[in-house]
Amino acid sequence: MNVKELIRTINHTLKSHNLFPENSRILVACSGGPDSMALLYLLHDIATHRHTTYKIGVAIVDHCIRPESKDEVLWLQHQVEELGLPFYSATFDVPSLSKEHKKSEETIGRQVRYQWLNEIAQSEGYDYISVAHHKDDQAESILAHLIRGTGLNGLTGMAVVSNDYDIPVIRPLLDVPKEELLAYLADRKLTYCIDSTNDDIRYQRNKIRHRVIPELESINPNVVDAIARLGGSVSEDLAVISDLTVQAFKRLVTIDKGEMRLSRRALRKEPLAIQRRLWQRLVSSIDSDITLTTAHQEQLLDIVNTGEAKTFTIKSIKVIAQCDTIKVYCKH
Repeated sequence: MNVKELIRTINHTLKSHNLFPENSRILVACSGGPDSMALLYLLHDIATHRHTTYKIGVAIVDHCIRPESKDEVLWLQHQVEELGLPFYSATFDVPSLSKEHKKSEETIGRQVRYQWLNEIAQSEGYDYISVAHHKDDQAESILAHLIRGTGLNGLTGMAVVSNDYDIPVIRPLLDVPKEELLAYLADRKLTYCIDSTNDDIRYQRNKIRHRVIPELESINPNVVDAIARLGGSVSEDLAVISDLTVQAFKRLVTIDKGEMRLSRRALRKEPLAIQRRLWQRLVSSIDSDITLTTAHQEQLLDIVNTGEAKTFTIKSIKVIAQCDTIKVYCKH
C-alpha cells in the first residue's frame, strides 16, 4: 500500500461514516508515538485529498508511568508549535490513582485520558476527538475480549465512531495495518517517540501483541486481517439482533408509573439471544451503568422458565415474578 492507497483507505473509512466534513474541528489525541504522529500528518493529507481544510488541535496526557514522559510532552509541544497548531497537555499520576481506585494502570489511565480529552474538546469547541487505533490494535482488542470471556459484543472490537462521551471519538485508522503507518512515517521522514512500556509483557495487551499474535501468524500470516473481518461481520449481525430486540421490547413490555411489565409465557417464546438482550435493555433503561453478567442472565432465565414466584435484585433494580407477570422497577 503506497501513500495514495493509504489515504484512499482512510478516506473510505471516513466517508462510510459521514465523518470530517469541511472545516471540521478535530482534536487529535497524540502521545508522540508512531501511530498518533502518523494520524496527525495523515489528517492534513486527507484534507488536501478532499480539497478542504480542518482546524486541528493536539492533546497529550502524561500518565507519570515513565520518567521520560515529561520530555516527550515537551518534544511533542515543540513539534506541534512548528506546525502552528493549538497544543494541550495534562498530567495525571496514574500509578497513584491506580492504587487509590484499585484498578489497573491501563484502565484508570484510559478513564482519566478520555474524560480530560472530552473536557478539552468541549471547552475549546472541537467537533471530534480523533485517536490512532489501527487494524492491529483492533485484532488485539478482540483477542483480549475473547481471552477474558465475552459475548458477541466483545467480538466487534472498537467502533470507528464511539459516542460514550459528549464529543464523538473517531478512529480513522481501523482499516490500516501498523506496518503501513510505519512505512508512511519512513516515507515522510517523520520522527516519533518510542514508549518502552509497549514491550513490557506484564501488560496483557503487550503479551497478546508480542507473544500471542506472532504464534497465530505462524499458522495464518493474515490472522490480523481475519480477526478484523470477524469483528466487522459480528457488528453487522449484532445490528440485526439489536433491531429484533427493539421490536421485542415494543411488543412485550408495557410501562406504567415507572414500572415495566411483561409476560413470562410471551418471553419464553423469544429466542434466547433476544431474551438476554431484552433483559439488558430492561435493566439499562433504569440504570445504564449496569451490565448483566452470565450469572445474572442465568438467574433471570430461571425466572422466565419457572412458574414459581421469584425475585431478583441488582443494585437499585428489582425484578418480581408472580404467576405470568414479571415486573421490573427501581426500588427506592
